[in-house]
Amino acid sequence: MKKTTLILCLFSSYFFLQGCASSSVGVAASNRPLANIPYETVKSVDKTFTWYSFDIILFAMSTGNPPIDEIYTEMLAGEDADAVVNIRYWNDKSIFGPVIRHRFGIKGDLVKFSGGTPPKGKK
Repeated sequence: MKKTTLILCLFSSYFFLQGCASSSVGVAASNRPLANIPYETVKSVDKTFTWYSFDIILFAMSTGNPPIDEIYTEMLAGEDADAVVNIRYWNDKSIFGPVIRHRFGIKGDLVKFSGGTPPKGKK
């Protein structure tokens, strides 16, 4: 009886705990390492990027490159900031027949290092 009760308790606790989410404490993510560098938040930014692709069953062709490489450059453009922190993103796609619209949204906080230029690594 004790063995059955123990197995049932372990089994039910497994199902209860399997849906738990974990998160990190502090700065969730950034586009550059910020270990021990004091910074101040300049402002929050929210950008959405869109591109299209053409898809017919096994053959697909994009009408443009996804702007993933230029995201941080565009977010920092025109601002007096050194990095993007607390990055949150989402993506979706809408299918209109053979045409697919891809959207990528990103939110983050622009920060400026308090002590001037951050120290560079040793060479």
